[in-house]
Amino acid sequence: MKLSSIRKKQIVAVSGLAMVGFLLAHLSGNLLLFKGPEAYNAYADFLHSLGPILWVLRLGLIGAVLLHIIFTVLIVKENRQARKDRYAVVQDHRNERSLAVKLMPYTGFVILAYIIIHLLDFTFADKTTIINGVDYGLYGLVITTLRNPLHAAAYIIAMFSIGFHLSHAFQSVVQTFGLSSEKSRPKLMLASLVFGLGVALAYSSIPLYVVATFR
Repeated sequence: MKLSSIRKKQIVAVSGLAMVGFLLAHLSGNLLLFKGPEAYNAYADFLHSLGPILWVLRLGLIGAVLLHIIFTVLIVKENRQARKDRYAVVQDHRNERSLAVKLMPYTGFVILAYIIIHLLDFTFADKTTIINGVDYGLYGLVITTLRNPLHAAAYIIAMFSIGFHLSHAFQSVVQTFGLSSEKSRPKLMLASLVFGLGVALAYSSIPLYVVATFR
């Protein structure tokens, strides 16, 4: 069965919302780094204690990422084909596209690349980290990784790439499900921008704190 264009956009929207949920939950845990090793490692231990449930959540997230990428590519191809087949254009909205939309292919690539790097650095890495003779576990691993300026810079670039994505996401989701109007569009754009920037700054505060504190 061939899916309609609107159905594809809805799949992209729902999968995107699933990833946003993960980002916010992950952020709430990561910010515990500011409270020190006990709080942060307790959070890590809690996740580990979930056992099979954690892997179900991980597989669900992977599924959401794959659906988001696949159906985004299908929509882009469909739009390009429609432009090729269009002989008369009554109104062209391409100039109305925001910077976030124009940068989507590039920020998407940066995010995908960093997901792989992030998994190698933290999820699949050895959690035993000795600092001054003390094993600080995952907390120590995060500190020793992010106090490297190159790692910190890569983290911040990835977070602002996510921020650009999110600055378009909220507005796009609302429009996809027909819950917006021309009157509400400016407010939706502002809300998306504030949300995306807020998430990017919150995540970026972590490597900035590590670099400034643990030289």
